[in-house]
Amino acid sequence: MRVTTEDSQWLVPPGRALLLPPGVVHAVHSPKETRLRAVLVAPQMCRDFLPACRIIALTTLLQELIDAVARCPADYPVPSPASRMVAVLLDQIALAHSEPLGVPRPSDTRLRRVTDALMASPADGRSLSEWQDVAGASSRTLARLFEVETGMSFSHYRRQVQIQAAVGMLASGLPVGEVAHALGYSTASAFAFAFRKTLGSPPGRFRDQVE
Repeated sequence: MRVTTEDSQWLVPPGRALLLPPGVVHAVHSPKETRLRAVLVAPQMCRDFLPACRIIALTTLLQELIDAVARCPADYPVPSPASRMVAVLLDQIALAHSEPLGVPRPSDTRLRRVTDALMASPADGRSLSEWQDVAGASSRTLARLFEVETGMSFSHYRRQVQIQAAVGMLASGLPVGEVAHALGYSTASAFAFAFRKTLGSPPGRFRDQVE
């Protein structure tokens, strides 16, 4: 499932959740067969894990708590077994491990031309100097804008876009070698190194966990 906000794009693979602060306008794109559960939390109850958007890994406990809370009436009394279960759920969300599956969307229109093109085609291997004509800005200006608007260098940003795309491909069951080739990596080992550097586990293990 892909979620787009004004300033970021997030990929939510199976077994993960996206925390969205109150009032954040967003668009959701997902395959028809996707099943999801949304948990709506009152703003005054989610200060411990917001305001920033983030992807979290869902432990077995978190998944069971979400399913259990979903069966509770919306107007549960306080205190009650339901209110105590909600309190545990919120504690677990606040403690959940974050995963770097978000990519910033810059506000500068020149830089946005480059980043939108990369998101549409993550395998695009053009150097920053080759993007000058597309962006309408010099490579030096683009390099500075990447640091200022995304907090990343151009190469780091492109790698984040590629890893995000890779997560979607792996979640759909594609072999590691096929994913590496589709994203323009010269070898599967080079892709595996970049994937592990970003997410902390090899792509094959990630795919197995998703399955």
